[in-house]
Amino acid sequence: MATYLRTRYLIFVLLPLAGSCSIGTPRESDQMCAEISRFASTIKAGESHSVVLRGGWGGDMPNILMTHDCQAFGYGPGNALCAYLVPNTSWEFGQNNAKRAAECLDSSSRQDFIRRLDKYEWPAEIASPLRTSADKDVQVTVSFETKELSILTLSAARVGN
Repeated sequence: MATYLRTRYLIFVLLPLAGSCSIGTPRESDQMCAEISRFASTIKAGESHSVVLRGGWGGDMPNILMTHDCQAFGYGPGNALCAYLVPNTSWEFGQNNAKRAAECLDSSSRQDFIRRLDKYEWPAEIASPLRTSADKDVQVTVSFETKELSILTLSAARVGN
């Protein structure tokens, strides 16, 4: 009877967990990359635009429990990026948002940037064109720092024609 129960336990409890383990298969692309690409594709020659995502416990005023906001500084496509970021990012673990954004970049130093975030070495910054974009004249910069709140700045600038 004990063997039977142990076998049932393994089948019904552990087996479904094994299916959720990663064995090195490629992840589906992160929708954040598509949203950053949409934002970056709007940048005209000589322009630069940024969005700033802030999050964490507390806020700018007393008695604020938590903050999760995004500023686009009046730029319409930045507002659209913010509309995606706020409900689809972590307010508590801002470095995870920075890691996700860095994964969108076509940079050989991307893993070094992510390691710095994992070691809590910030401010940290990385810049390059996007991996999925054919337009390599637009450079996206991912900057992350933590003060009272985590601050992720995503900037895009057209560096070529």
